[in-house]
Amino acid sequence: MTQPVYLDWAATTPADPELMRRALELSLAAYGNPSSSHWAGKQANSILEESRTRLLGALGMKQGSLIFTASGTEADHIPMLALLKHFNRVASQGKKIHIIISGIEHAAIDCQARMLQKTGIEISWVAPDTYGHIVPEAVASHIRKETALISVMAVNNETGAIQDIRGVSTLIDDAARTLKIKKPWFHVDAVQMLGKLPVAEYCMGADSIALSAHKIRGPKGVGALWLGRPLESFVCGGGQEKGIRPGTENLFGALAFSLAGEKAQQLLETYIAHAQSLELRLLEGVARIKGAVVVPERKPKDNGFVPSIVSLSFPGIGGETMVRALSDRGIAISTGSACSSRHKEKGRRILNAMGVPEDISFSSIRVSTGILTSEHEIDIFLEQAEDLYRTLKT
Repeated sequence: MTQPVYLDWAATTPADPELMRRALELSLAAYGNPSSSHWAGKQANSILEESRTRLLGALGMKQGSLIFTASGTEADHIPMLALLKHFNRVASQGKKIHIIISGIEHAAIDCQARMLQKTGIEISWVAPDTYGHIVPEAVASHIRKETALISVMAVNNETGAIQDIRGVSTLIDDAARTLKIKKPWFHVDAVQMLGKLPVAEYCMGADSIALSAHKIRGPKGVGALWLGRPLESFVCGGGQEKGIRPGTENLFGALAFSLAGEKAQQLLETYIAHAQSLELRLLEGVARIKGAVVVPERKPKDNGFVPSIVSLSFPGIGGETMVRALSDRGIAISTGSACSSRHKEKGRRILNAMGVPEDISFSSIRVSTGILTSEHEIDIFLEQAEDLYRTLKT
């Protein structure tokens, strides 16, 4: 086995030990329930609110509110499930609820949309172009008077494709004025954008934004939902998090998330430059492996993709086979979303939606890098992948 190489940062990142220790020590000292009115509760609540303010600052958000959740998935679900609050009233009037979902959404959105479809809510899926991008005009073409929610992710977790969120938002506004309807709720899954690009700049016009801590070296099991306007939650309970997400808050998680977000923002320019350097080395190396392809085709520093997520294909070897073979040599990569790894489609849904040929999508893998990734690790991956390709190709 070669030295261990971790190239699956899009699945999760190594937690920052310094930040985790700091958050743990502070949360151990502030052990009260943030909702309690006594001194211990007030101490915990003060740290919780400081964390909220810190994370909002890291996002670059000067307005709106931030709700802490248990995951990015839960943050994605809250705006979608809010539709159910008015479902009976709308149905009793003989009307329909319609939502629009991009064809490249994370399983958190795609699967939940299919569940809502079973209740009678109508769904329109917008297919991406061959590069994995959602064309704003294609989204707008599906908007009708019954449209209540639109969801387009900011950065695709399998290809790294950056979506034109601002363009989609502008056309949603235009369509609402033309149809003389209330603007449909515009939700953006920005889990893969935080720490890679300035969220406030790229997600301007969104009504809600889902985020996750463990993608930026924070802890697993904590996420956040930014809200640009009031939302009536379908889930109710003790009234925590402004009634949007009931349940005793995870003070350690919120604090660690905010510290990780702050550090990610401070290192953003350094991270981008580092990721671009690794991307160049990876793409040039893959180009030297006969038969290997980048999916979709892209050049270094292509502004349509984040440099840290690259989808590759080694035709003739199944993606899962390559993942296992590389793992046996100490190299961690994936075939796509870790959240979909047990699904029967094994993460091919995104590439299929892009019209990628079956033999290419079947052989696809994802390489994703982070701030700790070295050029040497890229070289090790390229060397081992080329060797396995020659050995295993059918």
